[in-house]
Amino acid sequence: MKKKSPIEWVNLMFSAIMVLLTFAGSLIFAFTDWFEDRAYGTKRYILSVVFMAYCIYRVYRMYQAFRVEKEE
Repeated sequence: MKKKSPIEWVNLMFSAIMVLLTFAGSLIFAFTDWFEDRAYGTKRYILSVVFMAYCIYRVYRMYQAFRVEKEE
């Protein structure tokens, strides 16, 4: 197995932080009244779904990066 460079570790950590932030943002917009004065009704749930979709996309990209590494 090939050793990761420091740049790859930074990229991995950034991806993990983004996954956590987008997941938390999705939950906050779906289940709390935070920013209710600016985002309300259907717009609020659409924003939550968009955050969750981006979170899933980032997880998929991280998975693809690990899978490619293991195949090499």
